[in-house]
Amino acid sequence: MLYLCNVLNVMSMPTKNIFAGFGLRSEFVNLIYNELMKRDFVSYADVLALYYKRPKGYYDSYACNSEPGYGELKKAFPEVLKALNKACPGCIEDNGQSKGKAYRYIGPNNDPLSEERKAVVQKSVEDYVAFCKASAGIMPASWFSAFFENTQLLLDTNRESKDGDMHISSSMEQNLTNIHLLPLFYKAISDKQVLRFAYQPFGQETFTLIFHPQFLKEYNGRWFVFGEADREPYHAYNIPLDRIVSEVSELNDVEYISAPKGFYQDFFNNIIGVTHEKGAKVEEVIIRTKTEYQHGLLQTKPLHHSQIETLSFGEHNGQWYGEVRLTIEPNRELRGRILLYGENVEVISPHSLREQIKEIIKQQMLQYFDNK
Repeated sequence: MLYLCNVLNVMSMPTKNIFAGFGLRSEFVNLIYNELMKRDFVSYADVLALYYKRPKGYYDSYACNSEPGYGELKKAFPEVLKALNKACPGCIEDNGQSKGKAYRYIGPNNDPLSEERKAVVQKSVEDYVAFCKASAGIMPASWFSAFFENTQLLLDTNRESKDGDMHISSSMEQNLTNIHLLPLFYKAISDKQVLRFAYQPFGQETFTLIFHPQFLKEYNGRWFVFGEADREPYHAYNIPLDRIVSEVSELNDVEYISAPKGFYQDFFNNIIGVTHEKGAKVEEVIIRTKTEYQHGLLQTKPLHHSQIETLSFGEHNGQWYGEVRLTIEPNRELRGRILLYGENVEVISPHSLREQIKEIIKQQMLQYFDNK
């Protein structure tokens, strides 16, 4: 009787969903399952080659277990095979080899674990909605309200915020001029809608602009919309939202101009921020760090995605420093980030950027030490 109770207890225990979770194991589980559903033989080496984008046959010359994450793969592969055999007994066969063993799915169902995958997707959506609700302290209030208008989610969020029950916030001030226009421009980009509004660049006269919004970007707490305009520079026209000084209206009699695919990814790839300066070109920028802390900070918070460490922090030629290299187009945003770190960093090259930083520091010193 006790044995029967134990069996019933085990049978009633919920089976772990192999697709649940996150990280490398979860990625391997999904990759293994997808490959098996193609009904071809799949080996550990095949999965690693796909994951690390290695050429076919790469692991004929290199050991699989030398790859980072191989331990997670060794856990994931048996999990997938076990779950498939449980759902469809006898649906897995192997190639009969001891070295280079591979497995093939031969079951009748083309997606035997579809319900398990759907359950994980549903849970992911629920988790994301919960995060959106919690992140009202990060998202601009107008943005959050626009996308969750008239929903219980928005009512709950407003109530929790009022009661002081929020659990996440941002140091970035979101009460910016015209921040309420974010959802409007996002929708216009999605709907390929041409807009008209009055725009006043800093220190210039106001003018009316016919604008084809194509891309939104936030930098340093300020939102910009990029697109095609009816005046120079025409392409990738850059508008800070806080410089719009009128209502935004739709133009339905003007054909929308789309950006070429990948245009803005390329546009921002070699710069920090939003500015391409006239005559600037991509250069190698060498920055020397003067403290171990600053060197570590730049390692964990790189200035740009191209940054690599070229000299670890330590004693070099009787001095203590480290160096990093950026492949980047220098602009005012880069200069601002460098100056932010003060005496803890030094631009070594190129000479032109070093001279620009030197001149800025000189002018700053004159402001504080000029006797006039």
